Amino acid sequence: MSKSPPYSEALWLRRLHTGDKSAFEALYRDQYIAVFYTAKRFVPDIQAAEDLATETFLKLWERLGDFNSMAAIRSFLFVTVKNACLNHLRAEERMNTRHLRLIQLLEQEDDQSLANQQLMADIYAHVYAEVEKLSPRLKEVFILSYIDGLSNEEIAARLHINNQSVRNDKARALKQLRLTLTSREGLLVLFLLLSLDYPVASA
Repeated sequence: MSKSPPYSEALWLRRLHTGDKSAFEALYRDQYIAVFYTAKRFVPDIQAAEDLATETFLKLWERLGDFNSMAAIRSFLFVTVKNACLNHLRAEERMNTRHLRLIQLLEQEDDQSLANQQLMADIYAHVYAEVEKLSPRLKEVFILSYIDGLSNEEIAARLHINNQSVRNDKARALKQLRLTLTSREGLLVLFLLLSLDYPVASA
């Protein structure tokens, strides 16, 4: 799940309302991964998803004085990134069946599905936090494989190692994550990350 606030919600909100950059940076660190994974669910391209997540926080920065609770801020983040994904998909020059299906899913979502997305995004953030604890080599191999979607051969070429080393590192990373992700939800998200179809199948 997302991390606990570094200070009380009331104090955090007061600092955000005054444009306190350190408070906003803490909010960004706390919520970025959840917002990013929401974007990546519909826009699998890593760079595009990162850009949409960043743009979402820039829009939040411009409206910090409008919110009276952290729940309202989180709802704004997820609604905004959802709309950003929809606009991004509509702007794509080439509309294929998958694009049209993703647009349809975004347009049909209601408040309950948004709440479910927020919960799932928080669980993704929890999994990602565990990925961050892996050794630098295992973390890099895991992200290149299961987040960026590179093949073993592509990872081996990028890291200047052989294919067997890539397979061994992936196995070690997964073993460590299975040991640390004790909750059923965390293990489910790990399974989804390993699924080639997860951006659509999780809808």
